[in-house]
Amino acid sequence: MAIERGTPNEFGWRKLLRRPNEGHYGEKFPSTSEPLLVLHHLSDLHVCDTQSPLRPEFLDRWGDADSPIHEIVGIIGTYRAHSILTTQVVEAMVLALNKVTSGPLSGHPVDAAIVTGDTTDNAQVNEVNWYITLLDGGEVVPDSGAGDRYEGVMDDNPDSYDTKYWHPHGTPAGKVDDDARAKYGFPTIPGLLDDVRKSFTATGLQFPWYAVHGNHDALLQGTVNPTDATQAAQVADRRYEGLPSVLSLAETLGLFNQVGPARYPDPADAPYSIVTPDIKRRALERGDFIVQHLQALGSPIGHGFDEVNAAKKVTYYSRDLGGVRLIAMDTVNPFGGWQGSLDQEQFAWLEATIAASDRPVVLASHHPLETIFNGYTTGEARVCKDELEAMLIKYPQVILWIAGHEHRHHVEWVGNRAENIGFWHVETSSHIDWPQQSKTIEVVRDSAGDIYIGLTTIDHVGDIEYSGGKSPVELAGLSRLLSANVWQRRPELIGKDGFISHEGKPDERNSVLRINKR
Repeated sequence: MAIERGTPNEFGWRKLLRRPNEGHYGEKFPSTSEPLLVLHHLSDLHVCDTQSPLRPEFLDRWGDADSPIHEIVGIIGTYRAHSILTTQVVEAMVLALNKVTSGPLSGHPVDAAIVTGDTTDNAQVNEVNWYITLLDGGEVVPDSGAGDRYEGVMDDNPDSYDTKYWHPHGTPAGKVDDDARAKYGFPTIPGLLDDVRKSFTATGLQFPWYAVHGNHDALLQGTVNPTDATQAAQVADRRYEGLPSVLSLAETLGLFNQVGPARYPDPADAPYSIVTPDIKRRALERGDFIVQHLQALGSPIGHGFDEVNAAKKVTYYSRDLGGVRLIAMDTVNPFGGWQGSLDQEQFAWLEATIAASDRPVVLASHHPLETIFNGYTTGEARVCKDELEAMLIKYPQVILWIAGHEHRHHVEWVGNRAENIGFWHVETSSHIDWPQQSKTIEVVRDSAGDIYIGLTTIDHVGDIEYSGGKSPVELAGLSRLLSANVWQRRPELIGKDGFISHEGKPDERNSVLRINKR
C-alpha cells in the first residue's frame, strides 16, 4: 500500500499522502518456481447508477454520528458521496492492472483477472452493461434519465435539497450549507455532476477475465428480490425521499435483512420528487447476468459463463486455468438477504468437481466463508458455513479460496494448520470503499513440492490530489480522496476506525503464504 490518510484538519478532512511501497510479510517467496496461476483479483466494483429512483439513500443518515441510533444501526451503506464516480474508478484500476503483466514476486506472466462479485450496485441492466464495457473496452456513457442534467439526491434542485447529502455544486439560494461541506470539510466542485456523466472510451483489460455472481448483481440494494412492483417503480418517474407515514424506521430496517426474508416497503404516501423515467434501469432477472456476459465481445466469451449456464440459469462454473482448476461459486441467496449460502444442487456439483480434479483447486466466490449463514428459503434447505467447510477440508486439492463482499483485505487459514489440512482464505478490498485496491495473486510450486501464494495490493492510477480535472483518471483520484473521508467511518465521530478494518493488517495486504507438499 503506497497511499495513506494524512492528519485531519479542523473539519476532520484528511489529505492523502504517498509512502514507500510495503514489503511482503510471511514466508520467503522461492527464487525459482513452477507457475500454477497468476491472477489479478478485483472485487466489489459497485458500478452505480446514482440517479435510479428506487435507491433508499434517505436511510443512510441514521448511521451518521449525530443520529440518536447510529450505534445501533451502524453503517447502512445506501448512500456514498463518491458513488457518482464508480465508472471512473474501474477505468483507473484497469489502467493500473494492465501495467502489471507478470507476477511482482515470481515474474511469471499473468494468466487472467477475476472479479468476485458486486460488480453492480443495484442489479440494474444499465449498470451491468457499464461494468462489462469497462472491463472489455468501449464507450461508456455513465448516465441515465434525462441526459441533460443530474437527477440524483445530490442535484441542484432547491425543492428537494437535503443537507444530509453532499451537493458538490454548492448551496442553492435561500438554503443552508449541507453537512458534508459545513461539518466535514467536503469541497465545492462546480460542474462535477455534469463531468461524472460524460461518456469516455474505456481501455479494457488486456487479460482474459472471469466473472463471479454477487448479491448486488442479483438483488436490489444487494438484499431484496425484484418484484413486479419494484420493477415498475425502478423505471418510473418517482424518486422517494423518505418513509411512508405508516412505517417506522425500525420496521423499514427490519425489511432489509442480512438473512431473508427481505422486501421493499410499499411507498404509500412517502414523499417524492419527479425524475425522468428510464427503461434501462430495469432490474436483472434470473439468468440475465449470464446473458449479458454471453452477449459481450471480450475474452473469454462469456467471461466464464457458457450456454449450459444460460440454459440452466446457474451462475457457477469451473475452468482449468494455468495449472489449477478454478471453481466460481454462486453464494447469492435468491430468496433475499445480503449474506450467502448455496443450494443443494450446487453443493453436490461443487464436491463432485473438486473430487474429480487432478489439479490444485482455487475457489472463487463473492461471499467469504464466515458470511455464508443465510439459510432462509421457501423450499429445499440451503447449505451454510459449517457444512460447506466440513466438505472442503476433506479434499487436499483445495488450496485457496478468494472472495470479496466485506470490502476488506483479510487472510486466514481454514482447517488444521499444524496437520496441513485445509486451505488459505483471501479477501480483497473493494473499489467503492477506501482504500479502493485490487490484488495480484501468484500461486507457484517450488522444487520441493511446496505451494506458495504471493499477495500484492494494487492501487489504481488516480492521483492522491484533485485539482479540478475532468478525465476519468482525475475523477478516480477524487473518488479515492472522498472515500478516505467518509464521515461515518471517522474514529473521532464514531469511536472506531472502519478505514483500518478495510485496509487490513499489513500481512493481509502484501504477504507470502505457504502450503506444505501434500
